[in-house]
Amino acid sequence: MNRNDEFRDWMLENEDNPELDIVMRKILDASASDDQYLEEEGFAEFKAKTGVHRSEYWKRIGYYAVRTAACLFIPLLMACIWSTRKAFDFEQEWVKVCTGIAETEDVTLPDGTEIRLSPCSQIFYPEKFTGRHRKVLLVGEAFLDVTPDNRKQFVVSVGSMDVVVHGTRFSVSSFPEENEDEVALIEGSVEMRFSNEVGSIFLSPGELVKYDRSTCMTERRKFAANYFEEVVNAGGLQFNNERLEDIVASLNRHFKVNIVIEDDSLNDERFFASFINGETADEILSALNSGNIYRIYKRDNITYITK
Repeated sequence: MNRNDEFRDWMLENEDNPELDIVMRKILDASASDDQYLEEEGFAEFKAKTGVHRSEYWKRIGYYAVRTAACLFIPLLMACIWSTRKAFDFEQEWVKVCTGIAETEDVTLPDGTEIRLSPCSQIFYPEKFTGRHRKVLLVGEAFLDVTPDNRKQFVVSVGSMDVVVHGTRFSVSSFPEENEDEVALIEGSVEMRFSNEVGSIFLSPGELVKYDRSTCMTERRKFAANYFEEVVNAGGLQFNNERLEDIVASLNRHFKVNIVIEDDSLNDERFFASFINGETADEILSALNSGNIYRIYKRDNITYITK
């Protein structure tokens, strides 16, 4: 049996492995092609080299798999996956739910877990949870109310980490275009389990942890858990020591607007603020600029922020 055959058989074993999702997500983040022809061509080469055929799994999360294959990443993928030495259930049927700009979606998982998906986010989950874990893959932001099950650990995999859950309510934010990931715990217990030297971080209710993917630094702080959940339930926005660049990205996602920071020196300005009364993007920007530190102006339906 050659290495490709062994690799193919190994991928098709029926075991859970959240680490493999992280590998796949990291490779996805590196993919920048929006050319459908190149994506299909990439998948064809991936299929030819590995012997993996386009099963129902690939159909359901075709965007994820095809964009990954479009990188023609076979050597890198094999090296990354072989380093984990574990298997993944590629025969399981998976469901993809995604939201567009200014859209949210309420999702109920097979175990009864409730998820509110934020704008411009995606979640992948199996039609039925099997094995030792209840595993989902998140790209973007979501608030989760997890159904307790002591026999099956719940795991949320994002690009930089796994969030290991024990029957709880919490939020996760991890957008590929932003440097910081965030977990905020309302109730229960979660563990942020990193694949690098950071190790693991355990959160208590009312704690929020930010992780900077570029520096591998973490920041832990307390927050008002009850109010945090109230803002989520009302469809509002809250920023806990958020960078202005990330706030602008969030406003663009939630309001379908185009806000541009002209002066890069403003990107790292940070804010604490909550908005729960249906404020518009313009009203939020005005509130953040209450001290008239910035100049905010519009031209051709684009809002610009500068000094």
